[in-house]
Amino acid sequence: MPRLSSINIHYSLLPKYRGASPVESAILNGETETGVTIQQMEFKMDAGPIIAEEKVAILPDEKAGELRKRLIKIGGELLVKTLPNITTIKPSPQNEADSTNCKKIKKEDGLMDLDSDAVKNYNKFRAYATWPRTFFFKDGKKIIITEAKLENNQFIIKKVIPEGGKEVEYKV
Repeated sequence: MPRLSSINIHYSLLPKYRGASPVESAILNGETETGVTIQQMEFKMDAGPIIAEEKVAILPDEKAGELRKRLIKIGGELLVKTLPNITTIKPSPQNEADSTNCKKIKKEDGLMDLDSDAVKNYNKFRAYATWPRTFFFKDGKKIIITEAKLENNQFIIKKVIPEGGKEVEYKV
C-alpha cells in the first residue's frame, strides 16, 4: 500500500470551479478573487482533500492568460513550500455543498451578443481572449475582438480582425 497518494495543483479555491476551465470561469462569472489549491487526487475530478491553498486577487482588467501565468508561478511556489511538510500535513476534506463545476471550453463559447450586458461581455472578452477568442458576426462575416475595454459601464471594442483580414481599429 503506498504511503502517499498523487497530488494535483488546481487553479481555483476548491471546491469552487472543479473541472477544465477554472481560470476562465472565475473571470466569466465576475469573481474578484480566485487562488491555487494543492489537493490529493481522487477518482472524482478535483474532489480530493485540500493540502494547501493560496488566495489570489483577480485584477479588474486581467485576461485569463495573464491570470493563469500568475497562478502557475504562485502554484509552483506553494508546492515548494508544501512538499517538505507533506507527510505531516493533515488534508482537509472539501465541502461538497459548496462545490461548483466548470465545463470544457468550445470554440462557439466565444460568440458574443453585443446587445447583452456590458460587464458580462467584458468578462467574456477577458475570459476567452486567448482561446477561443471572442467574436461576433456582421454582414455574415466573422469579426474577432482583439482589444476591448469597459468604460462608463459600456463595452467598447477597440480592435478587431475581420474575417480574412488583419487587425484594425474597430469603427461601429
